[in-house]
Amino acid sequence: MHWDHFPMAFLSYHFKIILRQRLATLLYLLLMLTAAHSQTPIANRVKGVAKSLPPDAKVIAKYTDNHRHCIYYLKNHRVFCFDVMTNQQQEVSIANTSYAHVLSTWLSPDGNFFFIAIDKGDLATFYLDDGQELWRYDSRTKRSNKIGQGYAIERHKESIVIRRASRCINPTAPLSHQRWMGRKHHFDLYGKVIWAEDEYEIKR
Repeated sequence: MHWDHFPMAFLSYHFKIILRQRLATLLYLLLMLTAAHSQTPIANRVKGVAKSLPPDAKVIAKYTDNHRHCIYYLKNHRVFCFDVMTNQQQEVSIANTSYAHVLSTWLSPDGNFFFIAIDKGDLATFYLDDGQELWRYDSRTKRSNKIGQGYAIERHKESIVIRRASRCINPTAPLSHQRWMGRKHHFDLYGKVIWAEDEYEIKR
């Protein structure tokens, strides 16, 4: 190659590199826009249903993928699912036992599960043991399972804690004067058992 042609050859090579980078970036942006556009109709429907819910309804979870395409919400302490593709609504059975009201709801970190903490009120056999229950619902399989029960359910930043009675200190005493020990049972943010703390006396 003649030296007079070197600058032109170098510029041509440099231009090809830049062109390839620009084309790769453009292709990536087009793919992202196509993916976003394909989800827009379902997402818009879910958003529209969320806006049209009654004021006393609380949204639990929204799914805009092609498999689920629905919104879960809480109303009058009952969970409902609205399918935006079929425009059908149905009540979702979370717990296999009766309860007085829902205490709280929240999502797992990945959003695939949501938790329902319920209060059984007067329906509980012994409130310190089964007054409250924590249930987990799998939005992919549409199945629920009980995580645990006790007298208090606490959601923390790194874990879920359920306080539950463990034993009575003075079982021969009248019920109103009985003293109970309890434990704090720890679960991870997906409902898996981690550990249980040492006993403590429950203050009533």
